[in-house]
Amino acid sequence: MKPTISSADINALLCLLPNTDADMQLIAHAQPVRLRTTYFGTDGEECLLFRYPASTESVNTTHLIVPDTQLVIRYVLDEPYGEVVAFKVRVLKVINSPLPMVITSFPSVLQKLGLRSQKRAISGVPVEVVLDEQENKEAEGLIVDISKNGCKLLIPFKTVLQVIENDEKITLCIELAERTLLLSANVKNVRIEKEFHAYGMQFEDHDNQLERLLERYMITL
Repeated sequence: MKPTISSADINALLCLLPNTDADMQLIAHAQPVRLRTTYFGTDGEECLLFRYPASTESVNTTHLIVPDTQLVIRYVLDEPYGEVVAFKVRVLKVINSPLPMVITSFPSVLQKLGLRSQKRAISGVPVEVVLDEQENKEAEGLIVDISKNGCKLLIPFKTVLQVIENDEKITLCIELAERTLLLSANVKNVRIEKEFHAYGMQFEDHDNQLERLLERYMITL
């Protein structure tokens, strides 16, 4: 029997374009495992297709995802207001050729968490970026993806700050209503995305400050 899903949820899924990065969480483990994946597409309302996640330094994904595994998929829907969209699915099949792929069930319901109340060019958490190893070097940026281990940071080209190199240490300053959050991180990779420098950041420590930020800007299912 096909899942019943609202027209609003269908529209949110249609905004998930092929080759969009997404977050894949395995929820059956004692400690939730979060991995990065790429959404390939859908077969109507029958199934969804994702790239099989690559192994990381902390997680070996070989044989980790098998049929009947329960997953949570999350992605950022930028327009018009910026939302984190999340839904649960079940793995139907894993294939290795012509490329590693996870085929999942079609979701029956979506959860959405708004990141802002007014339209903005791109969704994210505003931050002030301080280069620890360069005196008086600061810039403004956006965190557009975050987990317990790290985040994706965007800094506009128009900033006077030069490209931050790999392995540089920075401090992210995030203004919350009750306090300023300070997160230390290392640059792991750099690439160009439209009018932004995009940085893959690894947090030096995981503490209660990071938990607070995750609680505010991510959906927990």
